Parts: sequence; structure tokens; C-alpha cells
Amino acid sequence: MVDPITVEIVQNRLIEIGKEGGITLVKTAASPIVVHSKDLGFNIADHRGYTLAYSSWMPRHGTTLRYMLQACIRDFGEDIHPGDMFMLNDPYSGALHVFDIAVIAPVYFDEELIGWTACATHHPDIGAKAPGIFYDAEDCWQEGLNIPPLKLVERGRIREDVFRLFLKNVRLPDTQAIDLKAQIAANNVAKARLVELAARYGVDTLKACYDEIIQFSEQKTRERIGLLPDGAYRYEDVIDFRGLHRLQCVLGVEGDTLHFDFTGTDPQAESFINSTLACTVANVHNIIICLLIPDIEANEGCFRPIKMTIPEGTLLNSVPPNPCSGASIIGGRKAQSLALGVLSQAMLRSSLKWRATASWSSAHLELNLAGKDYRGKWFFTTVRETSMLGGGARAMKDGLDVSNIAGSTNTSVPNVEQTEERYPWLYLERSLRTDGEGAGKFRSGFGGETVIKLHGTDALTLRASVIGMTVVDSGLEGGWGGANMRIEIKRETDVAERLDQGKWPEFSTASGKLEILGPRTDPLHVSPKDILRIACSSGGGFGKPEDREPERVLSDVLEGMVTRDRAKKVYGVVLMDNGKFEVDIDETNKLRSARNGKQEEGRNG
Repeated sequence: MVDPITVEIVQNRLIEIGKEGGITLVKTAASPIVVHSKDLGFNIADHRGYTLAYSSWMPRHGTTLRYMLQACIRDFGEDIHPGDMFMLNDPYSGALHVFDIAVIAPVYFDEELIGWTACATHHPDIGAKAPGIFYDAEDCWQEGLNIPPLKLVERGRIREDVFRLFLKNVRLPDTQAIDLKAQIAANNVAKARLVELAARYGVDTLKACYDEIIQFSEQKTRERIGLLPDGAYRYEDVIDFRGLHRLQCVLGVEGDTLHFDFTGTDPQAESFINSTLACTVANVHNIIICLLIPDIEANEGCFRPIKMTIPEGTLLNSVPPNPCSGASIIGGRKAQSLALGVLSQAMLRSSLKWRATASWSSAHLELNLAGKDYRGKWFFTTVRETSMLGGGARAMKDGLDVSNIAGSTNTSVPNVEQTEERYPWLYLERSLRTDGEGAGKFRSGFGGETVIKLHGTDALTLRASVIGMTVVDSGLEGGWGGANMRIEIKRETDVAERLDQGKWPEFSTASGKLEILGPRTDPLHVSPKDILRIACSSGGGFGKPEDREPERVLSDVLEGMVTRDRAKKVYGVVLMDNGKFEVDIDETNKLRSARNGKQEEGRNG
């Protein structure tokens, strides 16, 4: 047994090595989704492939990297040597979806295997029928290049045949070549740090620390689960794409163990919304880490008290040949929603009540633009403003504004200047969406609103798919559901003329014919006279809206986030305008009393 001080030092060093690996990837990659959005994960594992430092970037990558590492060990067995690195993106080997390519490396010290480093990041294209996620795919082969575990680097040398094969099958080879080499560089940095750690403490001590690290996290996780009351907690959700697809989960709490049972979820769909087993498990783990054990270092031990039942052939455990490129952002995101729903119910009945959270936004807008840039060069990109989602309200606090999905830590939206420099459009607005919250005693965070127009190009091609146009994310304890996802275009506007006159145009007052895009948008052309509005969704509220403190409602109105009309209709707060808005206490009390009386009458009836 190693002394606890050494174990603590080693554990903290492993965590920092994982962070340094991720920073190296961000600093050396080229794609905005890596450099600016930081859509990546970096793991450190022991010699057996057990995770020691779970992704501190996007947590759900931590679980999928564990699946993919085990696939490499399974497929290559004894054919693993110092200097090797493996690449893969196969969802059935563990990737969140085909766009997330992992590069995984064994680490040796004096010819002895002492651990593994592993990183994954989203690549902008994977060679499908159309750029980006192909929402109309009929099978998994239409979704792009599916890579099983392959040696990308062999005994320290990049395999040029594998590298060329990859670049030949993607639409942005220059950028993606840099991204892939950045992943190699990130692993090399982390490997060097692990070797330094082994040289300092010795291999035997290091491996003994591995066991202590894992066992301690398991112990602390079991203690935390033990705070939840035994019982069964149920939650249901819906995906609205080509019809309504139902999902459900029952959480069983027994002592210091959790059992998530997804039996009853609809069969897998014929569209891209399906999630694979690894993606579903990763998203449930993501919620456990961020909601239940955010103060416990996540590693292999945290998940040993967790059992999952996910029937094969369902939306959350799809099998070929059904498509699954939307697993990460649709099926997997709904797995998060289900896990959040059942865990919060259990927490509400425990000393952890303050951590309970209404549903975060599980809606998704996939918006892709392609065409010629300022230099006349073809480009393609996924507009990242679609991830400016409002977080669900908490039991004792409002939700987070523009927070992305639940547990998507360390990610960000590229800033306006960087995007305008790189792509041919101009931002007319990027703000919080007025009246875009899930109402409640504690409201959700506000989703974002973005308005853009083309600039420096004659036309672009737009492709989009929207999940969450008809179904909203639920509130908790009487809270209202959140706002819907929405995307609109105004055609043939006078925006250019207004800008020439020095008048900043607003979407609501701009001239032109309004089009509201549906769940699937076949490629359509956007001209410089058109303006595009992206209105992002939000999670649910917590508690009844009429229980919200009037001064909090007034504050939201003064900040321009809630309209005066919504304050009255939804929150029951009447404002008077005496040069500035103030709460009319008497009228507010009358209105709220009348509403409470009607609700009581309805319950008695």
C-alpha cells in the first residue's frame, strides 16, 4: 500500500497531464470546432485500460474513449508496441458518433507498458453523402467513413497509407490533416509526462497508486449514492423527428448502487437519431459526474456501482445497418435528459435536494453552410451558435444562460470576430433570447439568439435539421417547459440599404418574406439580401412561476430578458410605469390570489 500523500500527488499529476494533453490539441489544431469550441476529450488510463483521469473537457468523451481503448486492446492483442498509436471513429467500437475520431497511444517505460493516453475530437467532415451530419441517411454506410481500430502510427512513424486513405475521404483535407496531427502531438506530450512520472516514483509505486486512486473514487461514489433514498424513479421523453419516438428510464436506487433501466424505449428508428450503446452509457455517466459527484475525481471506480439495462435494437442501443450519426446530439442527448430526470427526483427526497435540476435543453439544430469564402475557396462549416442553449433551472437557483447541453464543460461558442474573419457572413445580432426561458419560481437560463447575413459572397447553401420544434423540455415541481428551437429566414430584405444608411437592422423590423424552416431542410440557397435568425431553446423551470419573487421578475424585465406582457401573463406580476418600471404590489397580489383560487377550485372539482 502506498502512502496517501504520494497517491494524492500522483492523482493530481495525472489529471494535469490530461489537461495538458487537451491544451496541446487546442493549441495545435486548425478547425474552429477544436480551437474555439473545444469539442474534445482527453483521458489517461492505466496499463489495463482502466480510466484514471477522466476527460476534463467534455466528460462524455471520457466514457467513449474508455470503450475505444478497450476495442484497440481487443483487436490488436499482442501486436501493441512502443511508439504505436491507433485511430478509430466506429460508433460500435465506442465513438459518440462517426465525426468523433480518437487517437490512442500506449505508454512504455523501459519496455514495460505503464498506461495509455487517448484523445478524441469532432472532425468537421467524414465523407458522407453530404458535408456534416447527414440527416437523411437511410443506413450507416451513407453516414461517412467508418474507421475500426487501425494503426495510425507504428513504432514512432506515421503510416502514410492510412493517413492518405483518411484525407482522400474527407472534404477538408488540409484542415483535418492538421487536426489529426494535433491529436498525435497531444498524445506525445502526455506520454512524455507519464514517462517522467514513472521515472520519479518507479513503475511499481505508480501501478500501486493506480489501484488506490480507483478504489478511493469508488468508495466516495458509493457513499454519495447512499444519501439517496431507496426506490424507483421514472422519467419519459420524446424525440420529434419524422414522428414521435418515446424513450423512458427507471432508476432503481438500492443501498450504494444505481440501476438505470431503459426498457420500454421505442425500437431504433430508420433515421439518424439513434444512439449506440457506448454513446448512451457515456451520456448517463456525464450526468452522474456533473450532478451527483462533481466534487469526486471521476475515474473507473466511479462507475462500478452503476448498472445499466439498455435493450438492444432500441433508440438507445441501435445496431447496424440503421444510421446513428446523430447519436451524440440527439439520442445521446435524450439519454442525458432521462438520467437527469430520474436522478433529480431521487435527490429531491434527500439531503442533496439543492442539486436537483429541471430538464436542460435536449433540442438540437444542425445548421450547415457551404460555398465560396472571401478568397473564392470552397468551405463548409457547422454554425456553432446553435449550441447556445438555456440550462435547466435548479432547486435553489436560476439556470445558466447559453450553457450548451447538460454537462458539456469547458466548451464555448466561437467569438464573433474570429468567425467573421474566417467565414463570409456578418453578425447583425448575438444576444440572449427575450422570453426564451422556462418559467418557474426559479427560471431556466435563456437560450441565445443569433442573426446573420452573407457578406463578401454571392450565395451560400444551407442545410438544416431541427429536433425540438414541437416538444419542449419539462419543468420540475410545477415549473414550465422551456422554449422551442426555431430557425427563420427573411428573404429579399432591405438590410443592405439600411446598413449603407448607417441604420442597424433588426430581424423583427426588416422587410421581406418570412420562412420558418421545418425539421428537415433540403439544401437551399441563401443570398446577401436574406437574413437568418437562430433562436435557441432552453430547459425547464423549477417551481410554479407565480411563486417567483416579484423583484426577480422586475429585474428580468429591466434587463430586457422578459417582456412586461409575459411578466403579467406567466408570472402574475403587474408592473406600473412611472418613468421606470416598478412592481404594483396590490395588483400583483390580487392577480396571484385569483390564480391560486382557480387552481384550488380545479383541484377540488
